[in-house]
Amino acid sequence: MTATLTHTQAEQALIDALDGATGWRAQLREVTQREGLPTRRHELWKWSDLRRAANDVSGAGRIDVTGLDRLTSPQDGDRLELTITASAGASAADETLVVPAGASLTLVETLKGEAGSLGNWHLTIRVEAGARLDRIVITNHDADAVFVGSAEIELADGATLNQTMVDTGARLSRNETHVVHPGHGASVDMGGAYILAAGRHADSTNLVHHTGPGGVTKQLVKGAVASGGHGVFQGKFIVDRLAQQTDARMTHRALMLGEKAEIDAKPELEIYADDVQCAHGNALGTLDETALFYMRQRGLPEAKARALLIESYLAEPLDRVQDEALRETLKASLRARLGALI
Repeated sequence: MTATLTHTQAEQALIDALDGATGWRAQLREVTQREGLPTRRHELWKWSDLRRAANDVSGAGRIDVTGLDRLTSPQDGDRLELTITASAGASAADETLVVPAGASLTLVETLKGEAGSLGNWHLTIRVEAGARLDRIVITNHDADAVFVGSAEIELADGATLNQTMVDTGARLSRNETHVVHPGHGASVDMGGAYILAAGRHADSTNLVHHTGPGGVTKQLVKGAVASGGHGVFQGKFIVDRLAQQTDARMTHRALMLGEKAEIDAKPELEIYADDVQCAHGNALGTLDETALFYMRQRGLPEAKARALLIESYLAEPLDRVQDEALRETLKASLRARLGALI
């Protein structure tokens, strides 16, 4: 006998909001109707209880996306800027981007969840042969927002993905990236930084599936979490038997800035090929007190010294952003968050 699922008001609001939807949104509606929102009982959500976080969301919301006009027919050298804003209530939206063969594009996504929102944003991306995509994702959520952003990215032979995420969290912020990597000269570089104040939660969940030989993947994610904040990193590389000579390396490092900071990390490798170079690493720690002491000896106030050390620590993944102006904008954003945090 199968028990009947009783939907929460947030689940029912999302189901109602997606009535008549097609494609990915129809699948989201079906899963929510059948299983509800994910909880800690779901292995991939064991540190990010979406159902609990969205417990008081009610009614349908909406997602507004600016910049869509240039997404349908991008040209070589374009810089595409999308701002995705979820209003209070439950909502979902999805789009598709194709990077033409041989083209080079920059995509900047700014995700904004307003107070009381349960936003779902999904992007399907195809990077064709020899093309390059520089994807930058920036969150700017209200502290009382719940927002899930996800991307399914498929690379063709010789394609390049350079992705950087900057997440300052929300009541619950989750960014997922799923990459199908064909090998054959394709490469992926996935970087990111998160900085979380008290009451903010950020979850970075990523999967790169290597299906063919000779592929390269590098991933570096760094974080800093204050007391009362919660950071989550889940990374997984799958290397098929045909994906010989894969070079895949994953690293997650984070600073705990207070005794009540919480960071959960799960780096994984699933390898079926025997001629590969694959590695993963995870390290959690606190600020270097010796470095802090020497900076204070040079006349810097403690708060300023701590902020500079944290900024320097988090900057490494951002240094991979090729656009200098954008890179400095991202670092300035982190600096501003640090100023409010320290």
